Amino acid sequence: MSFVSIGQFIPLIILTGGVPVPSIVALIMFFKKKKREKLIFKNELKKFLWVNYSLEGRVKREDYWYYGYALYWTIILIFLLLSAIIYFVAMYVIGEKVAIFVYVLSGLIPIGTSYGMKFLSNKIKRLHDNNKSGWFLLWTLVPILGQLFGLYIFITNWFLRGTIGSNDYGKDSVEKDIVPVVTIKDAGRTFGLLLVVAAIFAGYTWVYLMLTGGI
Repeated sequence: MSFVSIGQFIPLIILTGGVPVPSIVALIMFFKKKKREKLIFKNELKKFLWVNYSLEGRVKREDYWYYGYALYWTIILIFLLLSAIIYFVAMYVIGEKVAIFVYVLSGLIPIGTSYGMKFLSNKIKRLHDNNKSGWFLLWTLVPILGQLFGLYIFITNWFLRGTIGSNDYGKDSVEKDIVPVVTIKDAGRTFGLLLVVAAIFAGYTWVYLMLTGGI
C-alpha cells in the first residue's frame, strides 16, 4: 500500500478511533480539576508546556495523565487532522509529490519532534518524582532485560505515587500545585537531549544489526 493510499485513511482513523479516547480522558479530568480549582487558561497553558517540554522538577500522576496524555494527544490528533487536510488540498492544487513534501514538513516532522521531547520530559519528570535519574531510561536498551525495565517504568510513571515529601529533585509534587514556566532554554535542553538519545539509539540499532547480520 502506497503512502498516498495510507494517507487517505488518516482522517477516517482520527475521526473514528484516534480522537475519542484521549479526548474523553481529557474531558473527565478537566471537569474533575474544575470542581476543586479555578482553571485559568494562561496557567493551564504554562503547565501543559512545562509538563511536556521541560526536564526540570517533578510531575505528579494526575498532571502526567492529563497534560502528558489526554490533552497532549487531543491536540496532536487535531493537528494531524489539519495537516492531513492541508495535504489533500495541496495534492489537488500543486500535485502529489509536492503535497507529500508539504505533509511531511507541516505534519510529521513537527509531530515527531514534539512527541520525542514530550516522551523524554514526561518520563524523566515522573522518574524524578520517584527520586530516580532520567538516565534510568537507558536501561530499557539492555537486550531482554530492557523489556522488564520498560514495564517497571510504565507502572511507575502511570500508577505509583511519587516520593512523599521532598527528594533530590524538588518538593513533593502533590503537596503544592505550582504553575511552573518552561523557558526557551528549557525547551532547548529537551531538544538537545532528544538529539543525543536519537544518536545513541541509532548507534545501538547499527551495532545490533551488525552483530545479527542484518546489514
